[in-house]
Amino acid sequence: MDDAYCRGVVLERGTQRTKTGSGAFSGYRRIVNRRLIVAAGVLLLAGLLAGCGRSGGEAVTTATGTDISTFGLSVFAPGDRPELPVVSGVTVDGGYLDLSSLRGKVVVLNAWASWCEPCKEELPVLVSLATAQQDVVFVGLDVKDQPDEANAMISTYKIPYPSIVDRGASILLTIPTVPPEAVPSTVVIDKQGRVAARVIGTVKPGMLEPVLAAIAAE
Repeated sequence: MDDAYCRGVVLERGTQRTKTGSGAFSGYRRIVNRRLIVAAGVLLLAGLLAGCGRSGGEAVTTATGTDISTFGLSVFAPGDRPELPVVSGVTVDGGYLDLSSLRGKVVVLNAWASWCEPCKEELPVLVSLATAQQDVVFVGLDVKDQPDEANAMISTYKIPYPSIVDRGASILLTIPTVPPEAVPSTVVIDKQGRVAARVIGTVKPGMLEPVLAAIAAE
């Protein structure tokens, strides 16, 4: 499967009008058709997840059997928040960052890559949010990328926050609540260093503002 296609896959729930007959048989046929469409959609999603687990021609390990309900925003109650493991490393600009040094602050950690088309869709939202949310620390996690391409993307989108290099996706694999190789994905870390919310897929405008306000007020 073509990598460029995989990275830009967007699944939408649509409607389609079809002509049907009348009577009990027509009603039964409509029900069967709906069920076939749903089943086909599930099989299509499974195939896309299996076929889209590579970037730049490099084979990677993908999540299998991922529940489609995991996509989108999830918020966790304080008692259900998993501890974030050690997340540290060299940044794209040559610095070094350890997220444990940010305890006491709300942190947004976003996994991205220059080869990820959905990442390009959400970056303007994240950059705007990072500029507006001065009390929240934003950090990127640059996954399976090349230095020149990563730097070019940072420059193009004027990303104002540091990004830790995760060339082998080993850091991403350790983050709780995030399926393996889920790029883009974003986690909100509370002041105690726990995962308080996560977004699998693109961050949409207005999605994180109320979440960040609630977590910051804890």
